[in-house]
Amino acid sequence: MKSSMKISSVLLITTLTLSSQALANDTVDKLKGLLGNTSSTQTSQAEASGASDSLDIASLVSMVSDNLGVSEEQSQGGVASIFDYAKENLSSGEYTELASNLPGLDSLMDYVPEVSADSSSNSSAVSGLLNKASEYSSSLSSINELKKQFEALGLDADMISSFVTQINAYLSGDSDTQALLQSGLGKLTSLL
Repeated sequence: MKSSMKISSVLLITTLTLSSQALANDTVDKLKGLLGNTSSTQTSQAEASGASDSLDIASLVSMVSDNLGVSEEQSQGGVASIFDYAKENLSSGEYTELASNLPGLDSLMDYVPEVSADSSSNSSAVSGLLNKASEYSSSLSSINELKKQFEALGLDADMISSFVTQINAYLSGDSDTQALLQSGLGKLTSLL
């Protein structure tokens, strides 16, 4: 009896050790992908090249929700707001290409939260300054609109950069789609 308990304990410890090592290796691979490490193995490159075939908005929304600890609705609205911002800065042809690379993007745009023109959050001096400055600059106006959309979802404006980071991580296997998004985000990424 004691011998079978010892064997069971050894098997349990071995299993836990191997599974934690596999999890650690997976985490390292994901971090390398986020950092743009080009020394990935051929298997990782094959997975990345097939990633564009499996891109879809539902997976992206779920990933953002899981990774950032936000509700599915907040994730839908936040992702939609980010892509809506990008859409405003892309030509119609570029947006069409982006939408064709991400099945479900067009229908996700229905989740962009509506904010009224007079819904200015005066919770801080910075918000007040951004509201005032947005009256004179179209790019600041777009950024202010995005900030208000996140606030309408119950999210801090600081979460915008977290959403952009998550979306970029999701698109990391498809450099063309990621480049289109980055082009659309333009000045936003330099401000984050």
